[in-house]
Amino acid sequence: MLFLPWSGVEGGWSGVMGRSHALSGAVAWLGGCAAAAAWGARPTAGTVVVGAAVAAGAALLPDIDHPGSVVARSMGPVTRLIARGAAAGAAALRQSSCGCCPDRGGHRAVTHTLVFAVAAGAVVSLLCWLGGDLAAAAVAGLAAALATRGMLRRRTRGTFGAAVVGLLVGAMATALPGPGGGWWWLGVPLGLGCLVHSLGDALTHARVPLLWPIRVHGCRWAALGMWGPLRFRTGSVVEVALVVPTLLVAGGFSTWLLIAG
Repeated sequence: MLFLPWSGVEGGWSGVMGRSHALSGAVAWLGGCAAAAAWGARPTAGTVVVGAAVAAGAALLPDIDHPGSVVARSMGPVTRLIARGAAAGAAALRQSSCGCCPDRGGHRAVTHTLVFAVAAGAVVSLLCWLGGDLAAAAVAGLAAALATRGMLRRRTRGTFGAAVVGLLVGAMATALPGPGGGWWWLGVPLGLGCLVHSLGDALTHARVPLLWPIRVHGCRWAALGMWGPLRFRTGSVVEVALVVPTLLVAGGFSTWLLIAG
């Protein structure tokens, strides 16, 4: 199976990498809820379940900058067109900067930054604050459907299955009680999922320009990441045998803490 140095279209997004990204988003939200419960707050069932679904789906969103990603294929020609536009725009923006970065076109550029995560979360918060239950159901349902496509193998993640999961989670968003003050808080798990995606990619050899547009070593697009000897390749044995099992254990432990508390 071919692994392109910067994309991993066959091995990464369509298989393990999509799964690890979605898992990392859900685990980050569950861990945050468990920490909040330990400090005396009591997250509602709606906050935990719907937030985890949104974070899981959002953890695939930054890869909209490549037409071969799970999110780019999620809605056929529509999302592919969006992906091509995002990749072209990111590539043009990167070319206007210093030449310190690997030639990856538009992939792992502006959508893999802290700025993007914060901006995406803010937009969704505003949308859900203004749109109420309907907007919350749409955001939660679409995120859950996307997470389903990322978590399951290609043979089992059909459009029908993703749609069913999305509809169920969307219904839960309106049926389960959430925190007071409206649905603006859905922007928090969405932004968290985007950030966790970028942090996950920072563990690989390619790394990400996480702090753009801040200059690091004189370059706004400086690739930041894990210490060299600890980096791994997308879809490698390290990811399959270590990262995914660790995320599953962490998610199970966080869920147990919430139930036991």
